[in-house]
Amino acid sequence: MKNSNHTWTILGTLAAALLQAVQVGAAETAHNTADFRYAPPEWQTAICLPDDPQKSLVDRSGELLYHYNQGGREFATRVGVEVTGGAAWQKQELHSPRVPIVRTLRAADGLEIVEEAFAVTDLRQTNVPEVASPLQRGDAGGTNLDWAKPPAGLDPSLKNIAVNMGGTIRHEFSVPLGAARRVALALCEGWWNQTGQRVQVLRVEGAEAKTVDTVADIGQNQAAAFWFDAKDANHDGKIQIAVEAAPQAADKNTILNGLWIFTPDQQPDSEALLAGKLNSLSLARMKAITPGGPARNDLMLVHVTNKSGAARTLQPRLIVDTTLAFVFQPETQRVVVNNHETVTASLKMTGLADEQQSRRAIQLEALTVPAGQSATFFVLYSGGGAIVVEPATVVQAQASREHAVAYWKNASLPFGRVQVPDAGIQALVDSSIRNIWQAREIKQGLPAFQVGPTCYRGLWIVDGAFLLESAAMVGAGQEARNGVAYELTFQKPDGRIEVMGNFSKENGIVLWTCVRHAQLTQDQAWLESIWPQLAGVAGHLKTLRQRTLENDTPLDDGLVPAGFPDGGIGGMHLEFTNSYWNLLGMKAFIQAAHWLGKTDEAATWQKEYDAFMAAFRQAARRDLAKDPHGNAYVPIIMGEPGKQELPQRAQWAFCQAVYPGQIFAKDDPLVASTMAMLEATEREGMVYGTGWDATGIWNYFASFYGHAWLWQGNGRKAKDALYAFANHAAPTLVWREEQSLKGEPFKKVGDMPHNWASAEFIRLTIHLLALDRGDEMHLLEGFPREWAGPGMLTRLSGVATPFGPLDLTVQADQDGKNVVLAVKPLAANCKSMVVHLLDGSTQRLSPQQGGTVDLPCR
Repeated sequence: MKNSNHTWTILGTLAAALLQAVQVGAAETAHNTADFRYAPPEWQTAICLPDDPQKSLVDRSGELLYHYNQGGREFATRVGVEVTGGAAWQKQELHSPRVPIVRTLRAADGLEIVEEAFAVTDLRQTNVPEVASPLQRGDAGGTNLDWAKPPAGLDPSLKNIAVNMGGTIRHEFSVPLGAARRVALALCEGWWNQTGQRVQVLRVEGAEAKTVDTVADIGQNQAAAFWFDAKDANHDGKIQIAVEAAPQAADKNTILNGLWIFTPDQQPDSEALLAGKLNSLSLARMKAITPGGPARNDLMLVHVTNKSGAARTLQPRLIVDTTLAFVFQPETQRVVVNNHETVTASLKMTGLADEQQSRRAIQLEALTVPAGQSATFFVLYSGGGAIVVEPATVVQAQASREHAVAYWKNASLPFGRVQVPDAGIQALVDSSIRNIWQAREIKQGLPAFQVGPTCYRGLWIVDGAFLLESAAMVGAGQEARNGVAYELTFQKPDGRIEVMGNFSKENGIVLWTCVRHAQLTQDQAWLESIWPQLAGVAGHLKTLRQRTLENDTPLDDGLVPAGFPDGGIGGMHLEFTNSYWNLLGMKAFIQAAHWLGKTDEAATWQKEYDAFMAAFRQAARRDLAKDPHGNAYVPIIMGEPGKQELPQRAQWAFCQAVYPGQIFAKDDPLVASTMAMLEATEREGMVYGTGWDATGIWNYFASFYGHAWLWQGNGRKAKDALYAFANHAAPTLVWREEQSLKGEPFKKVGDMPHNWASAEFIRLTIHLLALDRGDEMHLLEGFPREWAGPGMLTRLSGVATPFGPLDLTVQADQDGKNVVLAVKPLAANCKSMVVHLLDGSTQRLSPQQGGTVDLPCR
């Protein structure tokens, strides 16, 4: 034990010295300008409305993207225009960070072309039916057509599937409170011919679940039906139906070929069901779902300017590329996609000009643009629950654009809390706020803060934690609280939180999320109201720890059982990410107990935490490894010191254990050496190879990394992380989860826009200016000196902190020689206000008085 501790001390000292030398050199060469120098070569941008169920996207080319993960490809439907042959893409931009009108600029011989894509915000909803099927799908998955080959004589619809890539397929059927129904599900495996690949759990409310191996129990391209006696067991007026991947399934993608709802007295007859003979008797079926809700339209407004000296007559074309049902109706001047959505244009459709597989070009009437003048036309995509083809004229379309600008400028989003003098950073902060609300949806009457519009369109507990924190920080505390309430709906009877299987860290994450939310809203009464639920979560952590003492391996003793690491390492492992977050959550729970005056409870849980931490320390010493530079770190996978090819892989939870977890002392040598290991991998200012792409960049890991540096007292390094983060965004102010290094073959990972990234950018920007450390508020610890230039202003206006709303300004005079911090008083629970001056020194203010401080600038 003594030798081990001595080794750690030496390693920590050497690492700290190395870091100091490297950081000085790095600071001298840092380029702190937000200029998107590492932007990905392709991107997609959301134009949908806040809380919008239709997540409309525009890609780099300017095409509208729809029907994600349907029709056998990423987006089953793409809609665009070709104004003239040979038009070259110039750039793409937003109208402004707060107004998501995506402007794609092109140039042709003597022509300037601007395509503006946006959601229509002035669509009339009067006399529009909004009746939806009583059966509705509730997950973010898609459909694949002609995926399976069921035997002859069966219902042809069984060829098609509902699919969720890596997630659960969910449906719900509306019924009178407590009512019963008979439900049938059908499966027909069209992909695998090996057992153990697709193993699914079929769950229907009120009935016993059934686990099915689609090959072992049915056979490839063979169909089977499964009947359930369903009941609205919780009396919420809905019967919930889910198809989820079983823990043992090798393929986590879920499928469903058919779903029927019958009266309770319908006799099960699988042969007749699969042959389609019971379709007319069903109350509802999956293949006949019609969407509900209001109409929702997207507009592409095309402006063509003729810079030449002669009139130009153009032959524009409407492009509709879809693998779903396509019908061109010349008589009605419409293109109908997927038997519902409708595409129209202000120019007459004269015929189908070209058809290459799924990509159709519809010829539009000729457009003549006089010399030196401009012409405008539009393409309209009408969707939603009802089809309303508006606007109908160019004048109306132009009015819709002006309405959209005004709509977004006046939207009730929490803008204005953060003001910084770097226009690029400010643009990303504002865009991040907007994108978070665009990705959000209302589920079970509560706002679900979702990560993205496509593959991450759903609730992820860890991502949600920081989405909710950032929302509360910028003043949307009540909306964040509703999001917390939604997370708590996933608590099980044994106390655990479970959205993903084998992801026990969700328990620690929810504990921290709730405690942090209570701190930011200063609401002890709310925290007290949910305390029994939090105690149940904490109790489950104790149960998990006990299980490690009873299983057949000593590697996880006293920690938590094997689970899914995430963030670069898949599968089930004995690993540390779940332990990091559950330690973090338990510590937050203890802190909350003290805050509520539950001293005995806090003391009991402190003993549990101490034993948990001691078990981690023992396992960490056992597994301690060194990178090629001699930096000590703990590999994420247990029991394999030195065998993990990339030491930095999946170290996201370690960084979060440093901050916000605060489970390590500031001078802990393990932290210093691990941060040195991560820094040694940096490329393009970012930790390299830590996520799913071993040769790429996990963009918002920059915030985990920057926050860890900030907590360790290195504000300069945290500031550099913010700028590296900014410079990996696309020009439309959005991030992909992961991307390749600039100049290397592009590989994309995850969703875009990715709003955990949005949340992290907001958090890091604010925390560079104000970070609570226990009962102290530290100001300007990561303040970029570049923000102290002549006339520059930095402002936080009512940003939520554990000490109440924070108001501060940093104002430089016009010659940049004098910089003054002004800060308003904080609540009584703040014991000290520490100002980090530009020369590296500190000065304290009375937190209950606030005041001004001159910042020496040299």
